[in-house]
Amino acid sequence: MVKKFDKDKLGDIDLYLGEPNEQVRESMRAMMRGEGYRRTRTFSRIDDLLNAIKEAPPDILIAADDLDPRMFDVIRDVRHFKVGRNPFILITLMVKAENDDVVKKAILAGADDVMIKPVAPGKLLERVAHMTMNRSQFIVTTDYVGPERRKPNADRPSKIRLLNVVNTFKAKVEGNRMSQAELSRAVEENMNEVMAARLDSHGLKLGWICNLILKAYEEKRIDKEVEERLLVLLSVLEDAARTARVLGEPELAQICTQMARQVEEMAENYDNPTDQQVGTIRKLTKAFDLAKTAKMGPPPGEEPATPGSAATAT
Repeated sequence: MVKKFDKDKLGDIDLYLGEPNEQVRESMRAMMRGEGYRRTRTFSRIDDLLNAIKEAPPDILIAADDLDPRMFDVIRDVRHFKVGRNPFILITLMVKAENDDVVKKAILAGADDVMIKPVAPGKLLERVAHMTMNRSQFIVTTDYVGPERRKPNADRPSKIRLLNVVNTFKAKVEGNRMSQAELSRAVEENMNEVMAARLDSHGLKLGWICNLILKAYEEKRIDKEVEERLLVLLSVLEDAARTARVLGEPELAQICTQMARQVEEMAENYDNPTDQQVGTIRKLTKAFDLAKTAKMGPPPGEEPATPGSAATAT
């Protein structure tokens, strides 16, 4: 296991540090620079951090959850490529121990690592080095982009794609510094994989939701929960249409849009659907998978996926 890097390999690493406490922030900056991270920038305000990420993505972001209430949303936006030019930067979040929910929120936002405050400098350096050289593969679901943290289960193999994503930190310490053009190409390739994986996840979620809706109708349990699930189904189809358009698949996008309109009509009259509308729910998942497989092909090394249970983030 890597304990820490040689100082001479760290001079070009761009490290952004977000910490609201001035004493802690300056102490950590001095420590990081003393260990060789000469390009360490510190931030006490999230807006300044956001502007810096937009101007030039760091190789690693280390931030405290109490920098701002928006911290988790910012991390999620980075991962979903809404902020900055590299959604795959390494991210360590430092969180307070008093609230167990913040650890879960940090994980669901897509952080690579979560550490409980106060963070010991030596432990931070060890974790950064280990995370850099042993980075987890990423997974994508309908609402999550980030490291896969679940352990493999031989009895229940997952259909979710595992993605090897850009790691500029590792590239630099191994002497393979990427130009801006190379980084842009690598990010674009990874984002195409992310979008394809998101379509796979849509198929899994469609199957799960449709089964719940059909079961409710069959058992005459027609209540507001059915309407809510139809609206979730609508949002999944609309996002699938957007994803297909990004991937340059207009026909698949059109199919998803048509399905979405049919589901929207059904949601407006969920307590008294027609036989045709219920039949549409039965056919929907199969139609989506057939259209997706025809356009995108099955995931590498797999047969076309059969919709199963819902995908979860972590």
